Amino acid sequence: MDEHTLPENPRDWPTDPFALLGVPRSVGETELKRAYTRLIRKYKPERAPDEFRRIREAYETAVEMSRWYRESPTRDDLPGLPFTPVGPAAAPEPSPRGPVSPVPHQTQIDPPVRPAQLDPAEAAWADAVAGDWPGAYAALVVLADLHPDRADLPLRLYWLLALKPTLDADSTRHAWLARALERARLAGPAAELYARELASDPDGALCPPYFRLLELDGVPAPRLLVVARSRLAAAVAERRWAAVEVDLGALARRADELDEAHWLDHLTDVAGHAAFAQPALAARCAELLAGLRHLELRHAWAFDRFDERQAAARVWREATMVPDPIRRTVAVAWAGGDWRRPLAAAGSWAAADPADALRRCDQATREGLVVLSAFARLVAARREEAVVAEYPPGLVRGLVRAHLTNHAQREYRLMRESLLRFLLAERIDPEELVAACAVDATYAVRSIVNHVREDGALHLIYRAACQGV
Repeated sequence: MDEHTLPENPRDWPTDPFALLGVPRSVGETELKRAYTRLIRKYKPERAPDEFRRIREAYETAVEMSRWYRESPTRDDLPGLPFTPVGPAAAPEPSPRGPVSPVPHQTQIDPPVRPAQLDPAEAAWADAVAGDWPGAYAALVVLADLHPDRADLPLRLYWLLALKPTLDADSTRHAWLARALERARLAGPAAELYARELASDPDGALCPPYFRLLELDGVPAPRLLVVARSRLAAAVAERRWAAVEVDLGALARRADELDEAHWLDHLTDVAGHAAFAQPALAARCAELLAGLRHLELRHAWAFDRFDERQAAARVWREATMVPDPIRRTVAVAWAGGDWRRPLAAAGSWAAADPADALRRCDQATREGLVVLSAFARLVAARREEAVVAEYPPGLVRGLVRAHLTNHAQREYRLMRESLLRFLLAERIDPEELVAACAVDATYAVRSIVNHVREDGALHLIYRAACQGV
């Protein structure tokens, strides 16, 4: 097989995922992976990150499409639609020329094959595979309206719009996925796709088409809470408090359908997040929790957690002098959320102007020390997960000596900001400086050790900035 090559300029690369990978549309996942592996050996992520990303996206899209091509529906999946099975189960018609050899089982549908009695959805999908995307989309829209009990039809429309959003100027993939979720009662592939959308595109996954999900009839209560928790995590990360309020109201109206312990757990989560940003919403949660006080003996942990987070929120609200990126990180952590993303944002803020970040931390009042200490613990926890390079003490001492020689100011208060920039530029942790320079022969070097050892703000901003670069 000739080696597949791509144009030197990525702008000239094919937009079709199969063409980019250099494989026909009928290949299986094994061949797709081989083609993908061949390309990423050439376009390595550390050398060509954009090219690697495009190859990876093409591979993932091609895998999803190939799975759709190979999946043939069963008679039970297609109520009311004519269907002719494909493969050994389909007995061939007698031929006037003699017996016909058995038809091998087809695991892949080639674009040209379109039996007369094929499920109309499969026929439309075959048109899309052959390149007639607008025709396939129009046919599937008609079928989706004719068969409101089938969840696979809006799912196919979702995939078509995900791959080619310009097919419909009046709709989006989210509108079709929301319809698929309604028909599937928040279960099956539609639920898995929605969880993926919440993680990758939370802004779109919380848009109006999904507002009625928790109001659907016939959905088991545990499934409602699973979706509610996923939506809560995405909404808090994006600060979409309107979506949280809508979901809380929908669940409150169906509280008698929910398991009380699970409903209690969810309420305390919502209240914990809202306590830091939406006091009115937290107060509404408190009202709903009052109706569950009969569970306090068996589930005291939930009420304790609610009280702890309310108290933490009061401390956090008083720390107004603490920089907002730090307050945001601590709020998410104290509310029980994933604080790694806001920590990375705080790191980028500190790295952009370390001297200003240091000054702003210096301005924090006594009320802010608790929040700063909490942030320092998060930074330390994240730092433990990273590989931190260590330098020989002699090298550290030599670099510090050179820096002090070139610095006119010897008073620590005046040289502090330049010292921070120097430590960041050389990637020398303040603790490394203290350990290495405490025994330096030069008094000027030894003299700054005690200052650096006691300078908690310097340590904090150094390590936070290292998270953001």
